[in-house]
Amino acid sequence: MITNILHIFHFRFVVMLALTACFFKAWAVDYILPTEIPANYSDRLRLIAALDSNSSPEYKKAAYLTQLALLTSSSEARVEEVVALEEHLKQLREQLNDDAELDAALGSTISYKSSFYTNEFSKLALFSRTGNRIMDRAVKQWPFNLGARLQRGISCANMPAFLRRAHYAVEDLEMVRQKIGEKFGKEFLALVEFNLAQAYSRNKQKEEARLLWQKLAISETGWVQKSRLSLEALSK
Repeated sequence: MITNILHIFHFRFVVMLALTACFFKAWAVDYILPTEIPANYSDRLRLIAALDSNSSPEYKKAAYLTQLALLTSSSEARVEEVVALEEHLKQLREQLNDDAELDAALGSTISYKSSFYTNEFSKLALFSRTGNRIMDRAVKQWPFNLGARLQRGISCANMPAFLRRAHYAVEDLEMVRQKIGEKFGKEFLALVEFNLAQAYSRNKQKEEARLLWQKLAISETGWVQKSRLSLEALSK
């Protein structure tokens, strides 16, 4: 009888372990990494220059994300270039369905377009609202897509504080920083941390911003000068 009881107990214990394993497996999260683009300016230009009509959808996506990064970091970007990129992204969406990163990039591009209409409030509001809605929908539908998080995070980190989007940037970029770290290299991490510091600053988290910019200001990355200037502005 005791032997039968032990057998029953053992069977129940094994079943319990199996159910527990299934439970945790069901809740396991698979984070999707961002599309990797070159950190070097000349490498970015070469990637874009190699784009042609025969390029694969995946290559086009990498090229368009690279172009978006170049435009948003340039003081000489023209609205015509942004509009052209927006059209390219819309066309690519027809080939790459349910691509959260691509959707978020489109939203970021449209939102960025609003910065060219500071004297036309109706257009500024329309493009900003439309772009933000597309980014938010992409992240809501695919919350573990780090590419979508990165696109929204960088976009929101660079928006004026009065738009109250900085908290989205903090949420997104903290996740990207935690899940990726230096897997894409020191320059990528520095990009994330610089924008995260900017988001902290606009989210009234001045000390967190200061600590990140201080770290970057003495780093061996391409973000040293920008971080030093940001620290000076933060102290004023």
